[in-house]
Amino acid sequence: MNAAAGAGRRGRAMRVIAVDYGSARTGIALGDTHTRLAMPFTMFDHLAPHQLVAAIGKLVTEEGAQTVVVGLPLNMDGTMSAQAKKTEDFITGLAAVVTVPIERMDERLTSYHAEGQLAGNFTRQQKRQRVDALAAARILQDYFDQLPPREPPLA
Repeated sequence: MNAAAGAGRRGRAMRVIAVDYGSARTGIALGDTHTRLAMPFTMFDHLAPHQLVAAIGKLVTEEGAQTVVVGLPLNMDGTMSAQAKKTEDFITGLAAVVTVPIERMDERLTSYHAEGQLAGNFTRQQKRQRVDALAAARILQDYFDQLPPREPPLA
């Protein structure tokens, strides 16, 4: 059982940060294991890899996150894509900075679904500013949805 699942089952909420890593933009979402609701939080734009890792490390500390979930962009057949390999390199760098567990979550089609949610409501620039954080929220929501059911509180 992973740490987040164990904490959620015992009634102690854990803060979780999700990352939709990209070479140009990286989306961030926040949530906790009690409510199991993922919310888009922010987006980092065009940071060098070491700057991005430092920014996320700072966010983990500031938000009191106990787990980081990183979306892994696998090919549709489940094999590693070129971007998934870059994401694994990013995870290695992040693991050197944060002391909390880092979990991987299949993120196939999350950006596609995020763009669909924004269709018709925003300009191209506004979509670009929102889609990555929304994709991170989808990754985090998928993570919460796969956790075991919470046990009811003891009477």
